[in-house]
Amino acid sequence: MQYRRFGRTELPMPIFSCGGMRYQYKWQDVPQNQIPPNNQQNLENTIRRSLEYGINHIETARGYGTSEMQLGEILPKLPREKLIVQTKVSPSADPQEFQSNFQQSLQFLQLEYIDLLGIHGINTLELLHQSIRPGGCLDVARKLQIQGQVRFVGFSTHGPTDVIVKTIETNEFDYVNLHWYYINQNNW
Repeated sequence: MQYRRFGRTELPMPIFSCGGMRYQYKWQDVPQNQIPPNNQQNLENTIRRSLEYGINHIETARGYGTSEMQLGEILPKLPREKLIVQTKVSPSADPQEFQSNFQQSLQFLQLEYIDLLGIHGINTLELLHQSIRPGGCLDVARKLQIQGQVRFVGFSTHGPTDVIVKTIETNEFDYVNLHWYYINQNNW
């Protein structure tokens, strides 16, 4: 596997990642016992095989339904020091809601800390403001860093170029998950 430095984190990021948007049973939270065993087994087999090939970046989000809960069944069984676990939490006007959503992520993932916490979907200037205003989501994320629950804070976006550039120019984030597509190149 080839690796690249990831933003300001200095983490060696594999050029391929295990993205968790599609390896969930449902788009909403359901009890673990409602997840079909073959669905869970497929996810676990995929994660194990990915690690065999050096793909150690496991990415998910609070908004990806059962993805975090299902990952929480496998991640604690793996050597934590070999993983780069990332989850994302959407910004909120209420920073306590952001913190509560993060704590739910941590509980579902059954981990003591997350390597990469992304503020999920800074796609508009309003969401940027909610994130970086004093007492906002970014302040919550920084407190989580101090508490040892988060190593690095970044953001993800599908936003227009001007929003992406303004967010980067705040110099507040360690990395950006930038969604760029060969066919739809509107955000560059």
